[in-house]
Amino acid sequence: MLKTKQETAIKLQKVSKSFQSGKNVVHALRDVNFHTNKGELLMIVGPSGCGKTTLISLIAGALRPDVGEIEVYGNKLHQMRETEITEFRKKNIGFIFQQFHLIKTLNILENVSIPLILNGYSRSVAFEKADEMLAKVGLKGRGTERTYNLSGGQQQRVAVARALVHEPMLLMCDEPTSALDAETGGQVLELIQEIACSPNRAVIIVTHDNRIFKYADRIVTMNDGKVIGEELRSQ
Repeated sequence: MLKTKQETAIKLQKVSKSFQSGKNVVHALRDVNFHTNKGELLMIVGPSGCGKTTLISLIAGALRPDVGEIEVYGNKLHQMRETEITEFRKKNIGFIFQQFHLIKTLNILENVSIPLILNGYSRSVAFEKADEMLAKVGLKGRGTERTYNLSGGQQQRVAVARALVHEPMLLMCDEPTSALDAETGGQVLELIQEIACSPNRAVIIVTHDNRIFKYADRIVTMNDGKVIGEELRSQ
């Protein structure tokens, strides 16, 4: 997907983050420099506990760095107030999770419309846009169904639709295929490539699933709270 030199979407400079665990201090990130380009599908890999989840939590503004600078689409998150970060995240970031995190008491259409309603759209407009997005992920006409009637792959398609319905600048995926078989996981990544990747949107995927590495433009490897390498996969 990444064909030419792109503008930087996300930039971290000398970022460190620690947590207190009893009497011990856990150094989750150590002096990390990191960037993602617009139009890039980037994967972050590494062993459990290496800092991947902490890194994406900082990029999403869910955590604050101890030191360092975090810039996301020109917004300096390390300088912003919590209310500003919350508003920025609501409008500009979509999330896809391993376990889908769909609301069982809502139907498919209602699940997908949540980001739009949170951003102030009327229910009628939100449902219309959600219905259009469901068609894009191959679930046209199934909006009134309950999520628990769907297969794992279909539930992840609903999660993809929900993450993209408000047209975020940044899509963040935390182990989106780990709960799926190889064929279904591949279909989900192809779907993300097809409808999520665009010249102005960055896609970040945290994964242990080497079956989907082939879909990456670039793979960043982490270990012990540091970025230790990267591999350019396509031009």
